Amino acid sequence: MLKRIYGALVRSLKNSNYQKRALKKFEDLEAGKVKILPPKYPSEIKHFERAQTDIKAKKDLEEKHEDLINNMNKFTINSTEPVERWTSTKELPTWESEWMHRNDPVWEYGFYEPSPEKIPENKLMFREALEVMRAYMELDPATESTDGAQEEARKVLDEHNAVKRVSKEKLERMWEYFRPFERRDVQNVVKTADLITLQKAMHGFSDERRAIEVESIRERMKKIFSMDREAKRAFDDMEPEEQIRFINALKERRQIEHDRLTQRLEELNAENLKAAGIEEQKHSKLSAGMNKDGKEEEETKESEMKKKSFKAAEK
Repeated sequence: MLKRIYGALVRSLKNSNYQKRALKKFEDLEAGKVKILPPKYPSEIKHFERAQTDIKAKKDLEEKHEDLINNMNKFTINSTEPVERWTSTKELPTWESEWMHRNDPVWEYGFYEPSPEKIPENKLMFREALEVMRAYMELDPATESTDGAQEEARKVLDEHNAVKRVSKEKLERMWEYFRPFERRDVQNVVKTADLITLQKAMHGFSDERRAIEVESIRERMKKIFSMDREAKRAFDDMEPEEQIRFINALKERRQIEHDRLTQRLEELNAENLKAAGIEEQKHSKLSAGMNKDGKEEEETKESEMKKKSFKAAEK
């Protein structure tokens, strides 16, 4: 118990002594009586140790140079407000500015367009690039456009300021790398009725000749021409006599193809019947062999039973 009381008193005295020492150290630091040196780098330790042993250098460090202090006191510093910088009055493209100018036609792409005189050579704006590429697209053979649209596109390419300012080579290169494109997938789409007719023909429940009689050659040709414009144009350029000869040749060709397919279908049916007969013969032979083996096993079992019964009677 006494040790605890003594320990508490000693700790309180030590804490008070530490506080007094800390205050004394802080007062010495404020008065400049204590010098706190910065930490030394490993490469400077040897030079510091050498300076510690140099008495002359130590004396110069501890000496107070009044001339240097007087020179420092002669400096005068006059602080003023910074000069106001020139700020641009041009409105930069921000979300707020775009919302304010959303209905302004010259603010269509988020900035005010410069005047044509300030645009350097071989340079063009985004709007001009879109207009030129739209004209190129109208004149593209792959694009289905009207004659009026093509005439308007030619007029744009002849009179547009960007075409006069930019070289033709660069415009063609821009069209090559930034042109619009579309992807087309060719799919064979058939009607459900045609599919059912084909299934019946495969199973032998329909006649192809009847289908030819029901749907004339001209109806089939209309379907072909609706998918191929070049074929329609070539057929329209023919004379009426040539068209009749073409239709007759097409009928003859279809008849030959029909006869060939019918003959091939008969051959396939004959082959299937022949294969089915061979399979049935194999099955019958296999079943006959199994019956014969079963009879032999029964006969052997009966003979063994007779032998056993004969031996039992002798005993």
